[in-house]
Amino acid sequence: MSEKFFATPIPLRLSAKRQTVVRTVFEAVELLRQWPGRRGREYRAALRRCLDALDGLTSTDRASRCFAAAARESGLLLA
Repeated sequence: MSEKFFATPIPLRLSAKRQTVVRTVFEAVELLRQWPGRRGREYRAALRRCLDALDGLTSTDRASRCFAAAARESGLLLA
C-alpha cells in the first residue's frame, strides 16, 4: 500500500505534555482508533472517510478535511 499523504500536515495536542503531527491517512486512522477526544459526529465521519481513502473510495483531501474537523470538534487541533 502506498502512503497517502495529506497536502497539509495536521498538528494536534493530545495532552498537556504531548503533541503530534499527522501527515498521512494511515497515521490518522491509527490515531482515530486510539482517539483521546470526544467521539462525536465529526469523529465518526473522519474515521469513515479515512478508511475510505485507504481503500481508494474517497480523496485524501476529503479525509484530511474530515480528520481536521474531528480534531477541532474535540479541541485537539493546534492550528
